[in-house]
Amino acid sequence: MANERITENIVRNHFKNDPLFKSVKFEEQKSYNKRVIDSLRHASKGGDGVGKPEFIVSFPYGNIDYLLVIECKASTGSHRSDKLDKPKDYAVDGVLRYAKALSREFDVVAIAVSGQTESELEVSHFLWKKREKTFDEKLDKKLLSINDYIKLFDNEQFAEKLKYSNIVLKAIELNEEYNNYSVPEQDRNTMVSVILLSLLHNPFRESYLSETSVKSLGDSMIKSVENALALNEVRYREAMINEFKKIFLQPVFIHEKIKSKREKEPKNSLEVLKEMVIYLHKNVYPLINMEDTGFDVLGQFYTEFIRYSASQQKQGLVLTPFHITDLFCDLAQLNVNDVIYDPCCGTAGFLVSGMKRLLTLAGNDDTRKQRIRKKQLVGVEMRPTMYAYACSNMLLKGDGKSNIYCGDCFQTVSEVRKHKPTVAFLNPPYDVGNARQMEFVEHALDMVAPQNGRVVAIVQMSCGIKDEKELIAVKKRLLRKYRLKAVLSMPDDLFYPIGVVTSVMLFEANKPNQGFKTWFGYFKTDGFEKRKHQGRIDVRDKFKAIKERWLSAYKNSEEIAGLSVKQEVNAEDEWCAEAYMETDYSKLNQADFERKLKDYVAFKFLTGDGQ
Repeated sequence: MANERITENIVRNHFKNDPLFKSVKFEEQKSYNKRVIDSLRHASKGGDGVGKPEFIVSFPYGNIDYLLVIECKASTGSHRSDKLDKPKDYAVDGVLRYAKALSREFDVVAIAVSGQTESELEVSHFLWKKREKTFDEKLDKKLLSINDYIKLFDNEQFAEKLKYSNIVLKAIELNEEYNNYSVPEQDRNTMVSVILLSLLHNPFRESYLSETSVKSLGDSMIKSVENALALNEVRYREAMINEFKKIFLQPVFIHEKIKSKREKEPKNSLEVLKEMVIYLHKNVYPLINMEDTGFDVLGQFYTEFIRYSASQQKQGLVLTPFHITDLFCDLAQLNVNDVIYDPCCGTAGFLVSGMKRLLTLAGNDDTRKQRIRKKQLVGVEMRPTMYAYACSNMLLKGDGKSNIYCGDCFQTVSEVRKHKPTVAFLNPPYDVGNARQMEFVEHALDMVAPQNGRVVAIVQMSCGIKDEKELIAVKKRLLRKYRLKAVLSMPDDLFYPIGVVTSVMLFEANKPNQGFKTWFGYFKTDGFEKRKHQGRIDVRDKFKAIKERWLSAYKNSEEIAGLSVKQEVNAEDEWCAEAYMETDYSKLNQADFERKLKDYVAFKFLTGDGQ
């Protein structure tokens, strides 16, 4: 006899084995979301009671207005009635009743499932948008991945945000695991890089579980990595391999057994290593293969691994958030022929975002896409460890040929010039001082100048406002040769938890600056909020609208009270919106006054002046 529990188990296991599962909330029979509870209060399939779908999937880290609702039936004969009017007896009828009730508050993907085996499973999908009177039926007739379900909402920003949150959660989880086995912060990303590159090699994926010793597993990893590097003609392969072999100095590769901080008894080292590989194989490797994924995967792991490592922060390693690397593509107004250069590329976050944008612009032109991957992405990174991460990241994105150089960008000029870059994106190291940061910008402009290119850089705010002799000298050189098109004051906690205030500068090569009014934007609010263990996230989905307003004002060179102003500046002037904007008093209210008064009283008390 058919058993509905069997159908439910098929659905449950399908979702739990999905690589994005940790980024969703999966509830059964009932929800703890008040909006869901209220919506289903009178949605019972049998009358006016509480509706209880088999499963409800929500997206607390992506968009709180989206839901998946799932209804199951044991027999395919109970899949769908002719008139869709028997919600108690048929899966489609029932799930549509729930979707209609939930659509008062949510955009809903309704999923009806019937059958006892995966081969006979019958599945129907419907999209019922918020406050719409009816639904759209989708063609998919099988259970989809979470990634494919989020595409049904037709909101790319939501999809990207969910994947980003997923990577953050997995980075946190893996960070804790490595910490338990005393793997130092600086070696954790190397471990991740080696394993993920190994998993690109099909023979390794098929054989790693059968390895009988730590040595044979380690040798297999390195052999697989060497294969990936050679196949993609990566420069300085030997330097990368030397970096990767440093993981063999970790206790898990040296000792037969290793002790976890969480367990009393030591574990077999081979078993621990295989668990580490399995985790990345199951939870991260599938994300890499998702089409057009624009995330700096290794960069996000690296960010999490050093999040509370003060020693790394002091070295100026400030990795740019993904929504800012994406914003750079908009500010530069990339076209499909652009060659993107990053002279201090870190983990290659800018190149990853740039590649994604160029591939999108290429559409269905496979020849163009191949050229983008092989010839239109160029980087330089001086630190061997970061160079290894950057190359790994680009290989994981399938760039086809990693045009990243290991060295000092000021010493690789002739090599870079051969690529004829038209756009440069950069976040220079912040520990080198203001003048040196601007020299990185000057170098980038010199590289794109023969192609009449443009440069977008995020630097410390002090680069634009400090009265320093060396800094002013660099700024004078810049304005003599290039045009300062725009300067954007960014949110104070953009790089949280690292305390650094930044601005974005946009330059155009071979255009006069004299007589030109630079556009200054006050971009202090991006809608992101700080969340424990997640950093800053766009939890309320505000950034899309904010970015559209920013870009509209920027592209139209508009002066908007409280947002933007235009001003001709020289090297001695302050390059920031705050210096030239008038206060928009229309937005001030009593609450603003009271908050500032409290801040002032607290400041006086903490400094001892209020005694």
